[in-house]
Amino acid sequence: MKNKTLYELGIEYEKTAEIVKQRILDRKAALRSLKNGICSKEAFDLKSELSQLYREYRDCKEASEYLKTYYDTNRKRNGVFEI
Repeated sequence: MKNKTLYELGIEYEKTAEIVKQRILDRKAALRSLKNGICSKEAFDLKSELSQLYREYRDCKEASEYLKTYYDTNRKRNGVFEI
């Protein structure tokens, strides 16, 4: 097992965010293709999953940016992250 820098760990979080983003796109496509409409149980389940995936994506992106810029003295420290 190799020790990683905070920047390298941030890159891993960024890669994970991209995987989650692809899952979001897949679920959105599945939601659009529903034949039962947007009020079905299947649609509700997809929307619930999308909600969780959006939170996961945001958390991964925030962690990535924080870790990649941890030692950057010019980093904004106001707690606001761009996604």
